[in-house]
Amino acid sequence: MKTNLLLLDTLKNMETLITSGFALSNQLKRKLKIVYVLDFGWMRSGEFVGVATPDYQPNVAISEAQFRVDYEAAEAEMKKTVADLLKKIPQSVPYELEVAEISRLMVVNDTIEKEKDVILLMSNYNSYSGFVTGAISYPNIIEKVDCPVIIVPDDTSTFSMSNFLYATALHAEDLKAMRHLSDMVEGTENKNLTIFHNMETTDFDSILKWKGFKDMAKGSIKNFSPSFVHSHEKDVSKGLQKHLEENEPDVLVIMKEEKGFFEDLFSSSETHYVVTHFNKPVLVYHESNFK
Repeated sequence: MKTNLLLLDTLKNMETLITSGFALSNQLKRKLKIVYVLDFGWMRSGEFVGVATPDYQPNVAISEAQFRVDYEAAEAEMKKTVADLLKKIPQSVPYELEVAEISRLMVVNDTIEKEKDVILLMSNYNSYSGFVTGAISYPNIIEKVDCPVIIVPDDTSTFSMSNFLYATALHAEDLKAMRHLSDMVEGTENKNLTIFHNMETTDFDSILKWKGFKDMAKGSIKNFSPSFVHSHEKDVSKGLQKHLEENEPDVLVIMKEEKGFFEDLFSSSETHYVVTHFNKPVLVYHESNFK
């Protein structure tokens, strides 16, 4: 069965995230698998700090002890949260709960191998951030998983999955991602897709390429009658932010490229802000999802 995999690594806002997982799974007609996972091996390795500090080891020991306490309470907390939710909002979403002391990537890969059609759900809050002194850099799971990722705000539990904004750099993989998106929302009502592109220049070739892409998109996407908008900003992230502020779509969809246009976009402070502070889901595809 098509599966949404919700990864949790903290008790913080667990109720909100689980409610989000059920809401998204109900709207998309998918099974929900919730896994509370902590990568203790990675934490102990020290790879998550950019600069070693004198109080590094004591901080790690204290923080790991707290994470251990939360981890051991996680299964009971998840069961209680789900039971309370289903009493208040009865629904027929098939679900399973699990706790695991392995890497998040291993959980994702094992689920993909078993379930095949998987969408990863993740909070925009990283529980590891700030728990030790130094620059924290947990492995970027978005770049490593062979499935789409939906980043959900950890403080908002109700979403509409009707109005999608797809930000495109006019690549062939974008059309494949849009087809996946179209299949994903099949059966849902009142769905709309707006395709956004920023043209840094308005020369003939840029306009022609945009027109050709629009024609290809119209001919290859079912379940949507897409509309198209574009901006003319030198900085694409500014054009995207402006459109988001003026139109407020339900879901932002972005292709994470291995190089080029959105490689820079994802590394920019502006887009990091969009992903972590946009109070709606952000659906991220990766080029490797379609190879």
